[in-house]
Amino acid sequence: MSLPTQVRKENILRIGVSTVYELEEKVRAFRTINLHSRRKRYMISREEITDASGKLIVNKNGDIDYPTAMLIKRIKKEGEYLKTFQPDEGIAIVSDMSDADGVHMTMDLVTQIMNIGGGAYEAFIDRVDSFKGLDNLMTKAFFPKMVIVGYISPEKLTAERSLYKAAANKDPYLRFVEILHSKLKPSPVIENLRQINLSVNDKNCWKNFILDIIREYTKPYNIEER
Repeated sequence: MSLPTQVRKENILRIGVSTVYELEEKVRAFRTINLHSRRKRYMISREEITDASGKLIVNKNGDIDYPTAMLIKRIKKEGEYLKTFQPDEGIAIVSDMSDADGVHMTMDLVTQIMNIGGGAYEAFIDRVDSFKGLDNLMTKAFFPKMVIVGYISPEKLTAERSLYKAAANKDPYLRFVEILHSKLKPSPVIENLRQINLSVNDKNCWKNFILDIIREYTKPYNIEER
């Protein structure tokens, strides 16, 4: 199912929109996720939703629970886009800038990620130096869907691994991706995370990196993985 041209061009991460099919998938997944995560997820409509006769189904800013999502599915086409809101949107970058290697790798990551969608997502992207900083982000009402693990100073590995475990336990449905760099970070620092490799000898590495990030961000919630 392809995106409409305007959505594809301007909102490649599909923040603030859901197809009718995706809406059902998200609401169903959120029911299970909310049983196991301290961070609660929900769906809100950013527009009035009506049936073909004009009967109001959901008010603007109204909650969309599972029965409502199923009703919407019956009256709308699966590929139709709706304006929605969910609290888990955006990307957090955990990457330490306390030394020269960290500054180099972090700035490259931030620049590339900020450029997704032509810079349209800057308000949805945060960078912190450590997993303690990520924990502070997680205390807010709105929190990231994906966490990119960049450079971690060798002197801080033990502490950061412990802090990572605390964050992952708090919300086991966060999407963690660790970035490896052939020169600056050749080995992973966190076990069993999805990895993306950057090679200084691959002229297409940043292009492939962006595509991997988009695929990981927009993939369906897979509650069976937890």
